[in-house]
Amino acid sequence: MLLSIGMLMLSATQVYTILTVQLFAFLNLLPVEADILAYNFENASQTFEDLPARFGYRLPAEGL
Repeated sequence: MLLSIGMLMLSATQVYTILTVQLFAFLNLLPVEADILAYNFENASQTFEDLPARFGYRLPAEGL
């Protein structure tokens, strides 16, 4: 069954909505850096810097 061209065309509002959602998703998935600063009861602070994530064992220096 063939669809007519009119059924395949999107309205300007639909195109705007799709592009807005795509842009919002792209901007929220960009990598970010963060530092956590914690305070205790003695008002001393400690910084927790982000470290690279590790998943599984390290790869050998000569590669796989």
